[in-house]
Amino acid sequence: MTMTNPYGVDPSRFTLIPRVLVIATREEEVLLLRRAEHKRLWPGLYNAPGGHVERGETPVEAAVRELAEETGLRASRLELRGLLIGDAVGELPGVILFIYHAQVSGELHARNPEGVPHWIPRAQLPHIPTLPDLPLILRHVLDQSAFFTLYKTPRADGSEDVRIIMDDEKSLLNLDV
Repeated sequence: MTMTNPYGVDPSRFTLIPRVLVIATREEEVLLLRRAEHKRLWPGLYNAPGGHVERGETPVEAAVRELAEETGLRASRLELRGLLIGDAVGELPGVILFIYHAQVSGELHARNPEGVPHWIPRAQLPHIPTLPDLPLILRHVLDQSAFFTLYKTPRADGSEDVRIIMDDEKSLLNLDV
């Protein structure tokens, strides 16, 4: 007998689509991709390499693949630093973003269908146009040692509520279970 719903998924419950984001650094530079102008979402803005986790692929495998496809670089070390859980409007699925910090090797591609990769000095990061969440993600990946979870919920006025949970010893001790 073939099981059509092996995990007991209830379509009326909150569902998430898995994605990855790779924050690669070298010395005082961060690798970002200037999104192509033809992109439907956030054209021309900077983001880190990343994308969807394909069926049958682990988040780590997706991070390695997306980094190579979008930049030509190979991940020599990946560390899972955080998660972003983005709720969506109505019955649409949300996203779960696995956020990695990477050490990389290889030669940078000049361009790809997603955009153009650039090494950006950290001092310039506040002065470039990025996706709305990227400055907060960069701050946690680059300046904090604790694992973090960002939980975003949309408001009726188009803004978002953002909760940040830091998984350090203090927050773990303060949890009521």
